[in-house]
Amino acid sequence: MGFERTIMSEGLEETLGSGYQQIIIGFVVFIIGAIWGGIQADVDMTASDIYWPAFTMLAGAMITMLGISFGTEREDDRTHDLMDAINELTARMESMIGGDESSEE
Repeated sequence: MGFERTIMSEGLEETLGSGYQQIIIGFVVFIIGAIWGGIQADVDMTASDIYWPAFTMLAGAMITMLGISFGTEREDDRTHDLMDAINELTARMESMIGGDESSEE
């Protein structure tokens, strides 16, 4: 059984990236929240009845998205785009201001 688990985990890691465990955990948490919300849903349902199931679903979705975005070592991994954009904006602002303030002193 251990050998089959190793083959399965290697296949998942190859397909989903190194964050495959986080993706699976997030998906399971999302499904639990969806089932919990389905159980809570009835005719007299109010928004407060589905607050925690919705929160659980949102948490599962965020865990899954983090596993997808930070878990891969491929070109499709887009997590570096945010830092690149921040660095580019910082450089533009510094060029507009005229450099850092320490050079003026």
